[in-house]
Amino acid sequence: MTHRDYAWHRMDTRNNLMVINSILLFEGAVDMERLVTTIAHRLPNYPRFTQKVVGRRWVEDEQFDIHRHIKLERMQHEVSRAELQDHLTRLAHLPLEPDRPRWHMTVLDRVNGGHAIVFRVHHCITDGLGLVHVLNHLTDNNGLHGTTPSPVGHPHRAVAHNPVCSAVVRGLSWAKIGFHVARLSVLWPDAHTQFKAPMTGAKQLVWLPPLQMDRVRAMSKRMGVTLNDVWVAAVSGALRNYLGERGQRPDGRALRAAVTFNLREKANAFQLGNEFGLVAMDLPTNAEHPCDRLRLSSSRMTAIKRSHQPRATMAFLSLAGCLPTRLQHFALDLFTSKGSVVLTNIEGPASRRFLAGSRLTDLICWVPQAGKLGVGLAFISYAGQIQLALFVDTDLVPDPDRLMQLTYDAFEELELATQHAEAPQPAAEPELPGLVTTPS
Repeated sequence: MTHRDYAWHRMDTRNNLMVINSILLFEGAVDMERLVTTIAHRLPNYPRFTQKVVGRRWVEDEQFDIHRHIKLERMQHEVSRAELQDHLTRLAHLPLEPDRPRWHMTVLDRVNGGHAIVFRVHHCITDGLGLVHVLNHLTDNNGLHGTTPSPVGHPHRAVAHNPVCSAVVRGLSWAKIGFHVARLSVLWPDAHTQFKAPMTGAKQLVWLPPLQMDRVRAMSKRMGVTLNDVWVAAVSGALRNYLGERGQRPDGRALRAAVTFNLREKANAFQLGNEFGLVAMDLPTNAEHPCDRLRLSSSRMTAIKRSHQPRATMAFLSLAGCLPTRLQHFALDLFTSKGSVVLTNIEGPASRRFLAGSRLTDLICWVPQAGKLGVGLAFISYAGQIQLALFVDTDLVPDPDRLMQLTYDAFEELELATQHAEAPQPAAEPELPGLVTTPS
């Protein structure tokens, strides 16, 4: 087990479980026998799904039984969206069994005229890109296949063989890594808002109907920015409006976010594990106009891409896995005190997928938070649509549905504001607190 994955393995706390929660919505009734047979045939291609953690090692679970990891819950009636959210929230509070492989599927048989699978995976197994690779391997591009996996892009047996820390430090000096880690550690804690209140561990998962990818892509092309820039700008607007509605001054100090930054080649996604950094970014929550927020988001994300901060934070996670548990948690609390929210952007399957003959209609994923962070927003694409999801500590966000609706509204506000706006001109922005602009 790499030190970095071991750090994620030990990162669970009473307030934050390091579990990636996702839900897959399907058309039609579930065929449990076919579903279990398909998963039992395909998932063992990734050894981590049949292995448990013993000490610092992945060890094959000699008692592994696929039926202990896939459970059917029969609903008494057709489940509404509100009921489904409550059901997912209940499951999200449950820790995964420590003496088994760290994943579980719960199948719900009467959801939206079809069925749903709640897929929960501990972060020590993989990150978002790795999980999408697993999903592609479990599914097919049509409904005709049974247990034989589609061979395109899938290894016969995925073996993780990354040397500890080598991918992180290759081409970088320890001096550079130390510089960026030290720089992050001395940042002032983030602005004191309700997002930085003490947490109780009571969580809520929410989502809204998906956005059409074409709308967001047209906006990004019109303004000469990336989809992720649009996402960051929209979230900034939603956070600003949410705080403003609660009487907090939105034009003061900007909120800081921990933004996930993928460092993995897609061709290596089958190796699983965690290959991403977390970058500290000042969100333009104190900019009033949507176009200004988009321009600032774009310039700051561009600066981050040119810096070593993503690799430095990934190196920090590797080093954290070498520390005693209490010291790791202390270091993590120090870093997460610098921000208020976690933002992640996951590129899901580009075309429709089928699992055991059933068509996957919607894919939703929630990002876990670590340390002192209690607000996580995720953006995942699937088959021409974008799904927005929010996972929060309800002591920090007592009305998560309102924040989710404001995020949806912020996309529409940004779309309207950019229809006649000019694309941002490249310019060197003055360095801001929390932003690393050292060129690579």
